[in-house]
Amino acid sequence: MEKKRSIIQVYAIIVNVVAIITFIISLTSLVSAIIDRSDPLYVGSYNQTDLSSFEKYKLDVLNATEKDDTFIPDDEMIRKMYEDAKTDRINKVKHQSFRTIMVSSLIIGVSIILFIFHWWIAKKYGES
Repeated sequence: MEKKRSIIQVYAIIVNVVAIITFIISLTSLVSAIIDRSDPLYVGSYNQTDLSSFEKYKLDVLNATEKDDTFIPDDEMIRKMYEDAKTDRINKVKHQSFRTIMVSSLIIGVSIILFIFHWWIAKKYGES
């Protein structure tokens, strides 16, 4: 009976360690998503067009069109392209961050429940 008790305790402690690691990883993801949601224009990889200002976007567009020597858009068209790209980036980041916040919150909740339950099991079989 003592061997069964120690196996149950080891199992409970292992699950607690996994729950703590899962909690920390999910918390990091949650904080990152909250920060991304607060300033969506600066989120993204390094190869994306910079949408932090219209002037930077215009410079990127003009540099790209000069290489091709094709149609060069006027300021009004570039402004519309900038606003559309900016709106699209904001919507994408809001969606991705909301999804990450929801999933991370759910995983954090499950890991807390698992931790509490298995802590109780380890304590119960440790006292007997």
